[in-house]
Amino acid sequence: MGTHNNFKLTNYHSHSHFSDGKGEPERYVQSAIQNNLYAYGFSDHSPVPFYTGWNLKFHKFREYLNEISRLKKKYRGQIKLYSGLEIDYINGLNHINTFKDYLDYTIGAVHFLGFFDNNKPWDFTSGKNIYRRGLKELFGNNIKKLVKYYFEQINTMVSTESPDIIAHFDIIKKYNKGNHFFNENDKWYRDTVFESLEIITQSNSIIEINTRGVLKGLEDEFYPSNFILDRCKELNIKLCLNTDTHHPNEVAALLPEAKELLTTKGFKEVFIFDEQGWYPVAIK
Repeated sequence: MGTHNNFKLTNYHSHSHFSDGKGEPERYVQSAIQNNLYAYGFSDHSPVPFYTGWNLKFHKFREYLNEISRLKKKYRGQIKLYSGLEIDYINGLNHINTFKDYLDYTIGAVHFLGFFDNNKPWDFTSGKNIYRRGLKELFGNNIKKLVKYYFEQINTMVSTESPDIIAHFDIIKKYNKGNHFFNENDKWYRDTVFESLEIITQSNSIIEINTRGVLKGLEDEFYPSNFILDRCKELNIKLCLNTDTHHPNEVAALLPEAKELLTTKGFKEVFIFDEQGWYPVAIK
């Protein structure tokens, strides 16, 4: 499919009070309109089969969908709104396809990489000390083993369920600023990442440029890192721009900077979603 249409500002990765975001969904819509977004998607964290403080509850899922449906009608003609979920892929426990039929699009993510002895799930993204604890207790302080296991989960998710978007592809680096846990330049790390990218080329999944890590000062580069973007360009992997919004004032945070980065790297297009489905638009 050839690139057509001019660039349109969109964001499909966002969280409201239904999961770990701040505020009513309608406040996000109003902010998206103020920021001249063409399309905006809700993607609260999916229900999971154990307790967390930040995932959408199963009993709230219908209410979530109904609220998005209400907003679609209310703001028709002002902005295109879509219902998604950031679905936690946990092999054998939680799957993209469980929710797919209820949604306009899906975002697949890996946050959980095991359980502690007390059966508490390990979300490696919920703090540096928690990251360190899981690395020690579940992976014997073997960072290579942890990183490779993370990307194995991404690979299985992509090859078996092919979500529309892969969330924060290299978020395993979340607490690695200054190469605290590992060096992104090491051959073993790059080989692991590149192997995963090869698997993604066999799917229809899109990698998001996720601006949240930079916005929060955790990262110097977006997810994914610049060297990964370079490889995405070589492999012709599809990209989209998302902010991973958790507050209404973040709906367009650093999207212009992300677009500029792709432009300087020679990318010609990004993918957007509307009633036509996913298609490329030129970035100019």
